[in-house]
Amino acid sequence: MLVLDPALFDSPGPVRSPSGSCDPQSTDKQRRLRRKISNRESARRCRVRKRRHFEELQTESDRLRALNRDLENRAGFMSHRFFLFRRENHRLRAESAALVRRLSELRQLILLRHVSMAAPGGFAGLVYEQALASLMT
Repeated sequence: MLVLDPALFDSPGPVRSPSGSCDPQSTDKQRRLRRKISNRESARRCRVRKRRHFEELQTESDRLRALNRDLENRAGFMSHRFFLFRRENHRLRAESAALVRRLSELRQLILLRHVSMAAPGGFAGLVYEQALASLMT
């Protein structure tokens, strides 16, 4: 790593030669050296920021992948449950239709019984018994 000499940044002004005059060449060298050091430090900070940003993006990517897997699992589970509910719904509708038919038959049988009881001589007794036997099976 580059070690910075604080004296290069803290100099109060241009460097003077032993005779007391300014040495413009030395001042330019110092300025270039300070600029070079500053640029290197700036580039290092930029690399650190870039690395940190990349790591944050990688962490976010991992988090989103895990979330995506979780959502896929939940969607599969919900799809399976939907299939089961739909199958059960179909079964219940079929059972309901069968029960409605049976109820209709029982109502007809009750009506037939009332008619047979009201009829002289009970002529419908045999029909009633046959209808009742067919409903028992």
